[in-house]
Amino acid sequence: MADYPYKNPDLPIEERVADLMGRMTLKEKIAQICSNVGFNLLDPNNSQPAYLKEHFPDGLGRYTQYSTTGLTSHEAIAALTNRLQRYFVEGTRLGIPVMLQTENLCGYPSEGGTMFPAMINAASTFDPELARQIGEISGEESMAVGIRQAMSPVLDVSRDPRWGRVYETFGEDPYLISQMGVGYVSGMQQDKKNGVHCIAKHFLGYAETQGGLNTAATRICDKELYEIFATPFEAAMKEAGLSAVMSSYSEIDGIPVGANPKILRKLLRDKMGFDGWVVSDGGAVWKMFDTYHIAKDYKEAGLLAIKGGIETEIPVSDAFRQLDSYVESGELDIKYIDDAVRHVLVQKFQSGLFENPYVDEAAVAGKLTNPEKQAVSMRITEESMVLLKNQDRILPLDGKKTAAVIGPHAHALRPWISGYTIAAFYEMLAMRSAGTAGQSGFNGLTDEERKAEVGASAKAEPKKAAPALRDIEEVLREDYGGVTLKEALGKRMRTVSALGCQVNDNDISGIPAAIEAAKQSDVVILTLGGNCGWGNTTGGEGRDRSSLELPGVQQQLLEAVAATGKDIVLVLGGPGPYAPRHIPKEVKAILNVWLPGVYGGEALARILTGETSPSGRLPATMPRSAGQIPIYYYHKTGSGYTPYPSGSGAAGFAANIFVGGYTDAPGTPLFPFGHGLSYTDFSVTDCTLDAESIPTDGAVTASCLVKNIGPRAGSEVIQLYYWDMEAHVTRPLKQLCGFKKVALAPGETVKVSFTVPASLLGFVNEEDEFVVEPGRMQLMIGRSSEQINARLPFTLTGKTINLAGRRAYRSTEDAVRQA
Repeated sequence: MADYPYKNPDLPIEERVADLMGRMTLKEKIAQICSNVGFNLLDPNNSQPAYLKEHFPDGLGRYTQYSTTGLTSHEAIAALTNRLQRYFVEGTRLGIPVMLQTENLCGYPSEGGTMFPAMINAASTFDPELARQIGEISGEESMAVGIRQAMSPVLDVSRDPRWGRVYETFGEDPYLISQMGVGYVSGMQQDKKNGVHCIAKHFLGYAETQGGLNTAATRICDKELYEIFATPFEAAMKEAGLSAVMSSYSEIDGIPVGANPKILRKLLRDKMGFDGWVVSDGGAVWKMFDTYHIAKDYKEAGLLAIKGGIETEIPVSDAFRQLDSYVESGELDIKYIDDAVRHVLVQKFQSGLFENPYVDEAAVAGKLTNPEKQAVSMRITEESMVLLKNQDRILPLDGKKTAAVIGPHAHALRPWISGYTIAAFYEMLAMRSAGTAGQSGFNGLTDEERKAEVGASAKAEPKKAAPALRDIEEVLREDYGGVTLKEALGKRMRTVSALGCQVNDNDISGIPAAIEAAKQSDVVILTLGGNCGWGNTTGGEGRDRSSLELPGVQQQLLEAVAATGKDIVLVLGGPGPYAPRHIPKEVKAILNVWLPGVYGGEALARILTGETSPSGRLPATMPRSAGQIPIYYYHKTGSGYTPYPSGSGAAGFAANIFVGGYTDAPGTPLFPFGHGLSYTDFSVTDCTLDAESIPTDGAVTASCLVKNIGPRAGSEVIQLYYWDMEAHVTRPLKQLCGFKKVALAPGETVKVSFTVPASLLGFVNEEDEFVVEPGRMQLMIGRSSEQINARLPFTLTGKTINLAGRRAYRSTEDAVRQA
């Protein structure tokens, strides 16, 4: 068998795949599109050769959530990898290695992995290079233990802050998401021929569900589906070679995406030209039967899924395992199976599995986290914190004063840690052992759905206890070096402290102590907001909100502390934005920190004391209340909160009289997309274009001078927006088409330039073609979506161009220091 062509690494992958498939039986092909779940491997008996031979005689495509086997020991997961691969390589007829998958939303999520803040934090840096470093580090650490597929990044366009998974995304803007996503995928897949492959999710429209409810129906028209929601996926495919996508749970136009050939075949394959691999979300095939009721039974759901475009069922493939019966009865063309198997095998060959299925157990520790990697995480954490308000320049703090540190997030590490991290997986395993995982919601499933996921073999065996787990606060401190804000700030200035309340309960007994601490201080640092995971949290998968107000009794705590008259620095964090019901006048500064992770306390202390100047920008609009949803800056002409810009030729009264407006609250957001302050000041001047008109196949360059006119070093994010003023379909009043983050010393000036190809300005027209049209355009240079420094008109000339297969996804940015 060693002489078989598929074993020859010098042959093209296509030839190796064809040779291998020509030798496979139907059952061996089916095995490659099936999965099992890492949780089952927590029972050591389930990784022994006899068990594997009984349950997987024809091989297996993959183990998903595999990192859960390494929560307590990187040595254990490395040894397990080799034990599994030894069976699949040496104990099956064709020796096809098994693919191992994990989540990498915040890094490799097991013992020894570098922990990063949430992806919404990464987006707040407005720096795709940092996203690339997250992907690179996460890929290296996953690869060290044998994992070669990462179920990340999340490329959903997230426009509803009630949804519990906002924190997993790069925000609301397709251009920003595209650049961060390309950065992440480029970093992780930099060694695509011998490394980790990304599975971007969730294709398509998953974050746009009714009521912000996870897995609910999605209502999106075809134009927006491609132009807005598919764009980040297409950018990652075309510019970073994205290997795979995960389909969305939700349904569009009455058909769940996983069974919808219009989405997964016509749009993804035919229109977008994707030739990678498509995987279901966890339990999504089962939901077609049990939740959506479009199949008569679970088995038929598998048939609908593979015809719809799903090529692998996860986490356990009890439906796909039965697909051979449909082939044998003539109900399923073998072509569906062959196409899926081809995509699976291509990735196994690409990732180097056939040549290097085993890991070097002695070398694993040296490839996991280290001080240099942790410094990257710290930098991202610092640069993600967004200063929203700084009245009277109360920040940075005067180190000679006394600060009261109050609030649940300042006294413990876990509240600022994301889901899909080692902390969240610890909690999940504890809940599984206690039999409460169904209520807590792994993938939002009920107990019965969870049982179906585990599979028939697991149902027949008693549940095994999870491995002995340490206290998660101990892990975060001892293994990751985490310190709370209370501790970090206490090393820098005199502090008093009080918990005040927990994140989400009704206990007000701690408020009097918080009042007393505030009275003893000169300024109050008050940390409020939510937390994230699968347990008792305010956000996470299957944990959505109907309100954006502070949870539990936090509003009472805020009001009580404000009643002391002391100045307050309000720190808001959590898996999505929070809009307090009332913000007292004593709140002089507001920082939004999302889920900053294990280094959040130290990073925030540095910012509060002025060791670092804040440089984060909002990647999503912050509403005043849930009643404004949906609210996002790129609303269309004639809709939304932005008035017609000057120079549009529309009379103010005539243009706005028929546009709706709220009678009980302002229509504008609490804080707009792109907003963020610094401890210094900047000027933006000399804004120009290099041409007044360009052809529809040309490019235009916009430039400006940015100067630090304040007393401190700091960073500014220059943002470029465009408006198509003469399209034949309604268009947004502004859309991001470029951004550049620049760090400047006091008095320093930099010239920032953006070269924008006309093919970046395309849209879906009235004929459902993606085109760029001639007509009047406007570029806007600004410091947020609402702080526009200059509007620069130009004209596109020539013919309408169909951009199918040749659209651009980014402008080219440059920054040149000035003498």
